[in-house]
Amino acid sequence: MIVTLNNERTIEACVKSIKNQEYPRKNIEYLNIDGGSTDNTDKILRKYGFKIIKSRIPRDAEAQRGIGLQFASHNLIASIDADNYLPNPQWLQQMVQPFMDDPKIVHANTIHYTYKKNDTLFNRYFALFGMVDPIVYYVGRPDRLPWYVKTWTLGKILKETAGYTSVEFDLDTLPTVGCNGVVYRRDILLKHAQSNPEQFLHIDIFADLVAKGYNRFAIVKNDVVHDTAVNLKTLMKKRVAFLKAYYLKVNTSGQKRRYLIYNPIKVQDIGRLLLFVLFTVTWIRPLIDSIRGYIVIKDIAWFLHPIMCWIYLYAYSVTTIRKIFIQR
Repeated sequence: MIVTLNNERTIEACVKSIKNQEYPRKNIEYLNIDGGSTDNTDKILRKYGFKIIKSRIPRDAEAQRGIGLQFASHNLIASIDADNYLPNPQWLQQMVQPFMDDPKIVHANTIHYTYKKNDTLFNRYFALFGMVDPIVYYVGRPDRLPWYVKTWTLGKILKETAGYTSVEFDLDTLPTVGCNGVVYRRDILLKHAQSNPEQFLHIDIFADLVAKGYNRFAIVKNDVVHDTAVNLKTLMKKRVAFLKAYYLKVNTSGQKRRYLIYNPIKVQDIGRLLLFVLFTVTWIRPLIDSIRGYIVIKDIAWFLHPIMCWIYLYAYSVTTIRKIFIQR
């Protein structure tokens, strides 16, 4: 399943990588939920045989994911964002395997983002660090790892196999799962998560499931390309839109959040956030992490990290101030 909105730049590479999978075609449904594209996104998807559903809730990627749950025919949903490319033909089989081995697994994601040395500077940076948000990285909630870390340790590790790590999360350890090349069980989400697409927010949905005991996840030992940052302007446009939806839209609709990157009433979370601010202001820890990464993979993109910490600190600060005034 792919959700789209004017993704002409990336969508053909995305669907080509999906069509290139060495997986039985009869077991794949090619489904797109479109949020009102006005470019050639629809035309490209039709060329590759995708079934296109026009979202009744336009320009809302999260609502589109919720609608996709209702229209999908198969129980395992591979949620591929329009700026994701699958790096090898075995990717889908690798992602599905944990569900075949263990029926209690509800979600699988990759351990890394794909690093390509010829990619844009910002794409390389985020792939190397395994995140699109340094705050998430420093408060201990990343869903992917930087390339200088090879082993998953967050949560309760149940089993290590050659292909994946089986882990159980609670609400204090749950990473920001749910998008960018993941697979999850449709039946569990439909039965136990909120059914109204207008209230769908992927990370809240998985927080709901964990709270109900559906807490077994797989961290698959592969990666996925995330072509999110052609340049700084594009990157920040996406991030500002995300922050508005994440902080502002939810509050104005009256929906209560169930997942918080950091909980303002928890001492541990407050401490981690204050450490991020300290790290950013002093530059020391971000620079150390950049050097640590550069030792493993020689790429100057690592050294964007101290600057990006400042940019994201500013973006979150502005959004938080707006949030306070809206709540008033």
